[in-house]
Amino acid sequence: MQENTIDTIPGIKRRDRQRKERRQAILQAAENLFAQQGYRKTRIEDIAGMADVSVGTVYGYFKNKEDLLMSVLDDIGFFVRRLVGSEFRKAATTLEGIRLAGMAFFEVLCIHHPEKLALFYEESIGNSEQFQRARKLWSIQMIEDVKSAIFRVQEASGMEFKSIMSPEIMAVCTVGVYDRLGYFYKLSQMDPEALKTVGEETVAFVVGGIQSLIATEGGKLE
Repeated sequence: MQENTIDTIPGIKRRDRQRKERRQAILQAAENLFAQQGYRKTRIEDIAGMADVSVGTVYGYFKNKEDLLMSVLDDIGFFVRRLVGSEFRKAATTLEGIRLAGMAFFEVLCIHHPEKLALFYEESIGNSEQFQRARKLWSIQMIEDVKSAIFRVQEASGMEFKSIMSPEIMAVCTVGVYDRLGYFYKLSQMDPEALKTVGEETVAFVVGGIQSLIATEGGKLE
């Protein structure tokens, strides 16, 4: 009995891996199609065809198209948070980490993953209640991440915020700046050089705002 159990372990692991790979293929197909032709125009049949699976297989992983949309946006949100978090941790100082994380948004996400960016900021893709709810949840998560990073800046500097509201105000404003830039400039379509300029000036603006709301009292904030 024990030998049979041991013998089935590789098979179980292989099936688990295959399930994860199929799910990821479906998510990737949905992401590409939603970005290319919009949420409303994309059919489950289209997604299944691009992912090279049956329609029944898609429904085996996701209840309906809305469930699939929410999973795609969750996946993108996780990707973005992991990206900026990784850049933040690379820096020698916390404020430099915020600079690196800010530039990663422009240099990695905007240039190399425009379809992910488009799903959050291109209004032509869809402006449904589902999109609005998912975008709002993503913004809340990002605000909490930025607020956590700002607290690290303050702790590393040994200085105090000018008011109890400062961290939250800075986090909300930071996420709001990126949000408006995404809608206003259509960043996924910008020339790389123009994008670099927008990125550098945006990050300088955000970092300057953070510095201004920490009471330095003659100290140097890094």
